[in-house]
Amino acid sequence: MFKKITSLLISLLLIISLVTGCSSSSNSSSSSKNSSENSTSQKTVTLRLRFMWWGGDARHKATLDAISLYEKEHPNVKINAEYGGVTDYLQKLITQLSSGTAPDLIQIDVTWLQQLFSQGDFFADLSKLKDINVNAFDQNFLKNYCYVNNKLIGLPTGINNSAMYINKDFFDKFGIDDKTVWTWDNLLQTAKMVHEKDKNAYLLDADSTICDYILVTYVGQKTGNQWVKDDYTLGFDKQTLTEAFKYLNDLFEVGAIEPFSQSAPYEGKPEQNPMWLNGQTGMLWNWSSIYSGVKANIKNLSLALPPIDPNAKQTGIVVRPSQLIAINKDSKNIDEAAKFLNWFFTDTDAIKTLKDVRGVPATADARKILSENNLLDSTLTDNANQAMEKMAPPENGISGNQELEKINTDIIQKLAYKKITPEQAADELINTYKQKLPELKSQQ
Repeated sequence: MFKKITSLLISLLLIISLVTGCSSSSNSSSSSKNSSENSTSQKTVTLRLRFMWWGGDARHKATLDAISLYEKEHPNVKINAEYGGVTDYLQKLITQLSSGTAPDLIQIDVTWLQQLFSQGDFFADLSKLKDINVNAFDQNFLKNYCYVNNKLIGLPTGINNSAMYINKDFFDKFGIDDKTVWTWDNLLQTAKMVHEKDKNAYLLDADSTICDYILVTYVGQKTGNQWVKDDYTLGFDKQTLTEAFKYLNDLFEVGAIEPFSQSAPYEGKPEQNPMWLNGQTGMLWNWSSIYSGVKANIKNLSLALPPIDPNAKQTGIVVRPSQLIAINKDSKNIDEAAKFLNWFFTDTDAIKTLKDVRGVPATADARKILSENNLLDSTLTDNANQAMEKMAPPENGISGNQELEKINTDIIQKLAYKKITPEQAADELINTYKQKLPELKSQQ
């Protein structure tokens, strides 16, 4: 009896041992599987980048398409797009940079550099990043516009110039030659003729910012100086400025420009004004970098240079980068941002996708690729070549300051609404500048 019990106990122990062994093997296998899954998961961790820019619908679509293409080629990278219009973009960016919440990749305007650097040193030196081929760009172009304190702040998205967009259907209707070489006199005379023939038609589609282009260009041609000199003194005298305001006032008086009371909803976005879209205005003074967006709405389009006085001391024709794309120096993924930025400018498929949505590309290789594939509009390239032949000296940083531009546009608004005379406008601008310029100088 004792032997039977002992035999039974031994059998039970063997069964328990086998069950325990199987369980241990199963757990070991499960643990190994989990470890393998974790390892695979770690290999597919997504690097996240944020890219912020402004522009119109054509630019947004092309940039989103380029981002999608990059993500397909680099499945470990996710790029969050943050985009919209230019209104309030700069102030939003300054707030983000100051609070440490700015994106990794940031589109900026070259005229903002001085103001941004007065707030702090926020951008990586692209010349020090091994994944960026700076030799793809014209070195003089980079030197003139893209360096601050010997740091390469951003890469130029394109060659941008001041241009006159012409609705050829409008010009045909009023018998105007779209090949006209414009001066201040024939611009005023043509505008007067148009409005006398049709009280609902205006030659110029212009808001206060475009009127500021007129003001600054007119003065620059008369003086040959920068709007504000490098020493933060005025580049003009009261007589010249008054004359410029008088010319601007003449444009308002002859009906060259739609009254601001009517165009106010399109301040900052005149290319969206229904008067322009419906062919009731004939010319838009703006930057060549928005060409693709304008062309999408005005099919019969041509380009000309802005007016040049026959006796101009300098043309006032601005040629500069369309924008710069910079990298936030506090980005947690600077190397990956650099790889994307280099791809954005040099990859053949990226170039074909982006086309001319930021103007004529800034690299010779990109221009060649687009030309060979019939993706670069000859109207745009011809205008860029004309602008480069007649370009003014590069604009200094202080002349493009956004706070000074706001002073100008506020005064232009008063002039347009007949609240002040040209003489009073000149006095107010000079007096305000004399208070503001020392403050801006102290920030440097």
